[in-house]
Amino acid sequence: VQVQRGRHPRVAELCAVRTLFSGPELHLSELRASHVRALGRVLFLTPLLPAVLVRHRLRSHLLELRHLDRALARLGLAQLSEEELRAACYLRGLNPAALSAAQCRAWLEQWLRLSCVL
Repeated sequence: VQVQRGRHPRVAELCAVRTLFSGPELHLSELRASHVRALGRVLFLTPLLPAVLVRHRLRSHLLELRHLDRALARLGLAQLSEEELRAACYLRGLNPAALSAAQCRAWLEQWLRLSCVL
């Protein structure tokens, strides 16, 4: 309800409900083709391919993000230029066009905290 009203949950709140989103029925291999294609569009992947190929690209993309998140968490966001911050947001599905560098950094900090916990 809070998300529907435009409120962004804190990392601790997301972690508290993570079991609700981790059941086998929500596994990537179990999602309907329409859901897989929608996820592909969110992550700027070509949704026009057959669902099995979109699933493969999603897995590859998510694995790459996982490695990048771990590296960013180790190195810290302070080393990134504004352009690199924006690219990192975009790669994770956030359009940074209307965000300041500080907003991009804050969003990525929250993302990394959640990503590293999960």
